[in-house]
Amino acid sequence: MLDDVYKEYGGYFYVPMTQGYSVAVPVTIGCSWDKCLYCDLNQGNRFKVLGLEEIDKRLNILYKFYSNRRRPVERVVLAGGNPFCLNTDILMQIIHLIREYFPHVKNISSFARADDILRKSKEELLALKKLGIGELSIGVESGNDEILAFHNKGVTREDNYRALKRLEECNISYSTYIMLGLGGKRLSRENAIDTASLLSMLNPQVIIVVTLVLFKNARLVEKVRRGEFERLNTLDSIKEEKLLLENLQMKNTIFNATHKTNAIILKGKLPEQKAMLLRKINKALEEYDLKSIRNRDIYRWKNWSLE
Repeated sequence: MLDDVYKEYGGYFYVPMTQGYSVAVPVTIGCSWDKCLYCDLNQGNRFKVLGLEEIDKRLNILYKFYSNRRRPVERVVLAGGNPFCLNTDILMQIIHLIREYFPHVKNISSFARADDILRKSKEELLALKKLGIGELSIGVESGNDEILAFHNKGVTREDNYRALKRLEECNISYSTYIMLGLGGKRLSRENAIDTASLLSMLNPQVIIVVTLVLFKNARLVEKVRRGEFERLNTLDSIKEEKLLLENLQMKNTIFNATHKTNAIILKGKLPEQKAMLLRKINKALEEYDLKSIRNRDIYRWKNWSLE
């Protein structure tokens, strides 16, 4: 029944990690930027905005699917690479449409880029918050400008800071994605320290940690083949994560490194559980067995498409 709802999204359908239990409402296909070297999450899909009529059709299917559930739908995520890029008036129309089908919705979330946020005034953000926008997930990736420029991220450290600060001023909660290994071996230390310093100036509700994956169709592949980018091995990645965590100075944030790309699974509240998380990392470093971890990683990535 739901195949028709998500038919353009391909084999992998991504929503923010914090929104795994939200109902995904198709709004856009692909990413409006789609130029990052490391990314192939959109699987070749060109950016496309679904019209209100098409969104209405898919909401009708979702409504029929969820109407027999015991509990009403209270959480919705706008599906797509960065639906928050849409103009405020269009987003408002979409939210009103969602509420026609799911009147009990309390929280509407979305992936967003920093420039999507910066294009909206404080007044527009407050208006969207009033309608139910309750959490945004932003791919900060790194706090180092050289790394962001190399990967053609399209935004700077300052852009990310200004965008997230604006969300805080509007009391809109947000999670940040950051990426271990994005600086390669040459800029591993800078990636950890500069990302930690950026986040420590802010107050994200959740820091989601993932590890760089070399997708076969990503433009980064050619950089690796030409020797312009040297990837971290598993041990280097764990060391980078330790340096990142050591330098994070957070007030009230969940550190979530449970993504399947990571070498070890970590999750805890900062600052209260920082020491516990570091103990787990140190234990992993002490017990590190290059051969066994390498074999495990080969198996894991061989089976990526089956997960």
